Amino acid sequence: MYRLLSIVIVLAAVAGLNSPAHAEDQLTKDYSDEQLSEMLEEQGFRNVEVVEPRVLRVTIDGLEYYLFVYEDGDLQLWFGLTNYKVNIGDMNEWNRTRRLSRAYIDDENDPILEGDLLANAGYTAKQLYEWVSVFDGIARAFRDFVAERDSVNTNESKRETRQPGG
Repeated sequence: MYRLLSIVIVLAAVAGLNSPAHAEDQLTKDYSDEQLSEMLEEQGFRNVEVVEPRVLRVTIDGLEYYLFVYEDGDLQLWFGLTNYKVNIGDMNEWNRTRRLSRAYIDDENDPILEGDLLANAGYTAKQLYEWVSVFDGIARAFRDFVAERDSVNTNESKRETRQPGG
């Protein structure tokens, strides 16, 4: 009887490991582009697109973020603005007074924001969702910060987000 009870307990535990609730909490760092897209869509992000291998575009309420997937499993979110004129002092102020992101002016003189999710031990679907959600809030604050410091534009219709590399 004890042996039968032990077998039942082990089988129940194994079945629990394969449940969706466990999958959401499972640490993994080797996701495919399609798995990342599915995970984000399951967490409520409805506009996720694989634009090229290892690069996804996530659009949230009109803002586009690019998710870069590195070979070691690390992730980077990228957000770029164009037609804004800010200076290095503005970017230094952002970096000095904010956490969880870094800002810089790229080769085209556009303000860029980046954030990283290190995959050292892996991450869960919930951690991915929370990271993207936090970055979304930071990017919106960054857009407002840049708009406040924009020294050229008075016409907001000229301002827009941009894609990496162009």
